[in-house]
Amino acid sequence: MNRRFKKELKILAVCLAIGLGFAVTVAASSYVYSDTVQRGIADNVLRFHVLAHSNGDGDQLLKEAVRVAVLADLEAAVTGSASIGITRDHISERLDDLAAIGKATLAEAGFDYDVTAEITHRFFPTAAYGDITFPPGRYETLLITLGEGAGRNWWCLMFPPLCYVEMTGMEHTRNLLEETVPAGGFALLTHQEELYGSDTAAVLVRFRLVEWWQNRRRPAAPSQDTQRAGK
Repeated sequence: MNRRFKKELKILAVCLAIGLGFAVTVAASSYVYSDTVQRGIADNVLRFHVLAHSNGDGDQLLKEAVRVAVLADLEAAVTGSASIGITRDHISERLDDLAAIGKATLAEAGFDYDVTAEITHRFFPTAAYGDITFPPGRYETLLITLGEGAGRNWWCLMFPPLCYVEMTGMEHTRNLLEETVPAGGFALLTHQEELYGSDTAAVLVRFRLVEWWQNRRRPAAPSQDTQRAGK
């Protein structure tokens, strides 16, 4: 009886070890997949992020005014850019000018908050712009911070130029994404199941997998999270 019991325990232990090993392998593989896909997308987009001083109505209106002024200044260069490198280089050269535009906009309204402009990396949650949905994760962004930067924010994309989609058209943006983002990432962004040779459900499962893993890496500080486009 003892011998049989010990044998069954060994079989159970082997089964548990195999099951655990399989689970670890699947988890590791899904993590690598999530990270690879998100980086493939993030490496090919440049976001624009404006942080308001506070959530007060006045500060939110100031945020909108600065957004309009900065976008107007960058319009010609960004809408005519054919690559993220060109867009990044142009913006990098004009960071001081963009901060000055923000300061001047606030001064016209009678405020003297500090304004900073930088290209940095920030965590963004899942966000949709039209029929394009971006998974969460860290993205390169032009960040304009007004005062303490403690208020609701506004975001869009400088490359591809979703900030100017009314001018360039959504089709132009989709084409730039398709040309620059790896096919798997583009399929997730647009939920185009034919790119995977499978059905919509399979693409959604892959998107949720990327979303779940990336949200595990979400910063604890609320100030590093962003809201939906245009907010």
